[in-house]
Amino acid sequence: MHDFDFRTSSYSKGQADQECVEVATNVVGTVAVRDSKRGAGPTVQVSDAAWAVFLGAARAPSAVGRRPCQTSAAPPSTATVVPVT
Repeated sequence: MHDFDFRTSSYSKGQADQECVEVATNVVGTVAVRDSKRGAGPTVQVSDAAWAVFLGAARAPSAVGRRPCQTSAAPPSTATVVPVT
């Protein structure tokens, strides 16, 4: 079991009525995501490489005019990629 250090998206602005996720990147090779309203609930864990692909797709403008996601969070660039089981 890992001790994830979750941070809340800056988009939530600390408001209880905002639906948001929390992300933890402190465990080498793993990114964990959870619902900010259910801190003790389940987490989704992916490799940092998979997270980088997700962020790239989320930030890319699409053909239908969706604005890219703007965040300062970046995947760890020096982490070793390991399979998440």
